[in-house]
Amino acid sequence: MSPEDQGVHITASNRFTLDMIEKQIGEDLRSALRDQTGDPSAHVRFSVRTDSSPSTTTPTTNSNGPKPTPGRQAGSPKVQSLIAGSAPSRTPARNKLPACPTIEGFLVGQPNKLAFAAVKSLLESPGGSPPVFLHGTCGVGKTHLLRAAAQRYRQMVPGSKVRYITGEAFTNSFVQSIRTKTVDLFEKKFRGLDVLCLDDVHLVAGKESTQNELLQIFNTLSLSGAKVILASDAPPSEIARLNTGLASRFNGGVVARIDTPDRALGLRIARQICLVRGMSIDDAGIGAILDRTRVGDGASVRELEGAIVQVQAVARLLDQDQNGAPTLTSIHRALELRTGNSGQQRSTGPIPIDLITRIVTEHLGVTRQDLGGRGRHRTVVLARELIVHLCRELTTHSFPEIAHAIGRPNHSTVITAAKRIRGRIENLELCVQMGPESGVTVKGLTEELTERVRVSHSQRAER
Repeated sequence: MSPEDQGVHITASNRFTLDMIEKQIGEDLRSALRDQTGDPSAHVRFSVRTDSSPSTTTPTTNSNGPKPTPGRQAGSPKVQSLIAGSAPSRTPARNKLPACPTIEGFLVGQPNKLAFAAVKSLLESPGGSPPVFLHGTCGVGKTHLLRAAAQRYRQMVPGSKVRYITGEAFTNSFVQSIRTKTVDLFEKKFRGLDVLCLDDVHLVAGKESTQNELLQIFNTLSLSGAKVILASDAPPSEIARLNTGLASRFNGGVVARIDTPDRALGLRIARQICLVRGMSIDDAGIGAILDRTRVGDGASVRELEGAIVQVQAVARLLDQDQNGAPTLTSIHRALELRTGNSGQQRSTGPIPIDLITRIVTEHLGVTRQDLGGRGRHRTVVLARELIVHLCRELTTHSFPEIAHAIGRPNHSTVITAAKRIRGRIENLELCVQMGPESGVTVKGLTEELTERVRVSHSQRAER
């Protein structure tokens, strides 16, 4: 049985949905599959379902072979096929898969004007052009712009070869190709591309083999005149452990920062979100949402969208006007529930990971070098756990982004740390690192550090 026959096969009706599945839970699926089967070669395959493909789970190996039997384990020689969005529905028109973001749907304002212009110019320029490198904090629209660019070019040049992929998916796919000795097939996917959109490129940092492979692909695409658009949470010069060759190539084109939305752009985005969600909120209500989320003072689009989703959910339960729109009272109530108080907002914009890291390391007396090292001293381990927990509680950063920020080689260790400290908090475990006689619990220490981070962040914003 070939390695390709061991694993799980996920199909969907479009590449956008597959990319979202792979980005959000791809690595967790792979880890779970290998844990269940005990087979390191077991893998997850993603493919777009054609119109003629069945709408229910089917085997993807020899169609003349035996059908999968109920209760078959993940380690079975048959590939288990999961079809995204294939569950039967009585109202299929209401359960359509989300459409890929469009260029028209990307609202342009002062914070993202240069980035948008650079991407649009690249797509419309004849022949090859220097790359465009976008950077900015989470939730400012980098992924939207990359996906929209990929879709726009497919529309402009029918039959063109366009690929959108994240740094994490690129790394996982490359590592898998090494394990299965299919590197040639991996490279073939990128050979002859007209456009490559590489998101979260900072996640390849520190992975020497992956970076060398990406550099080779980048050089090949440049020579062939392909267009390359990249996105990261930091500019090339600030990405730690980035291959100098890659940094040089990334800096060889336009490097454009996308900032968090200002008040004017935030107002337009809020109205668009309401329109998409079928909500009607008057100017006073939108103003209250912008004020509480502090749009224009560091809040991301993601925070704004989350607040509007909260308002809609609470309004349906508590208070709507005769037209079904949230009342100002229900809006304030929803935002109070979201921020955990009835006064000022809990935070004054996104809390930086660096602030959390500084407060935790200073409190426990460890250094940043300790966090990224291989040391297993119990105080260092506790510091890593606390930073991961606070980042998950106080920020919107993903596990890979947290791992990158604290210098960990991969995010699986970060996931483990998050699970471990959650158990210690729930079990009211004593924090021996603070002294055996202190009586301080891990939960108590976590609450203390959480408050210190919030206070420090508020004070920095006021200054």
